[in-house]
Amino acid sequence: MLDYIWLDDESPILQQVPVEYSSAALIFSPFIQMPEGWENAKRKNDYEHIYPNDDEIRGIGKAVSWKKVMSSCGFQTHAELALALMTSIGALRDEFAREDLAEVLHENINGDLYYPSEDHISNFHIPSLVKVLGANGSNRFYYAEPIVENRGVLDITEANLRTVLDEAAAELVLTDEKMDFVFMSVYDSFINVFLTKDKNIHELVELMGWEAMICDESTYISWYR
Repeated sequence: MLDYIWLDDESPILQQVPVEYSSAALIFSPFIQMPEGWENAKRKNDYEHIYPNDDEIRGIGKAVSWKKVMSSCGFQTHAELALALMTSIGALRDEFAREDLAEVLHENINGDLYYPSEDHISNFHIPSLVKVLGANGSNRFYYAEPIVENRGVLDITEANLRTVLDEAAAELVLTDEKMDFVFMSVYDSFINVFLTKDKNIHELVELMGWEAMICDESTYISWYR
């Protein structure tokens, strides 16, 4: 079983992962669009913070791409949107924070549109995870959470993945039985790291319909700076 990999910003991602993983991608977790009027129906007072739970996201939520939100905000790059998101949740130190971008994002996130899943793997990625984890003939997947020292192996089904994602802490790694594919959440971020032994990662990302950035030898986990 592969343990969670604590990626730092001192060296590129591909230098920190096991050598057999020749390819990596940063998968952007989609924004969440709830039905019109959903927030008003849920809100009990003007000061209540409303965010859909996992069942609500899966049941009636729709995925909204970063590119669509970038267009609404006038951002030119995924990095600008990442800076806006991470500044708004207080995840960046003062010298890296971009309050100007966070303000623009705040002005454009209204109605029933919500931030992507923070720290966690998005519910919207569950169907594609089933496909990827079973792509090499694997029937089971491994999961590990270092913070709570929880790990196990389950059959590759949407129901099992839902259970693991619903109960997971902020750090989680998923891999197939043969450990050909790895999917990791990243703390204080809205992206996941995808690792594969296959060099054709571009084709796999496109096939899964993920919005992503393919890592090269110089891509750091702090890719947005």
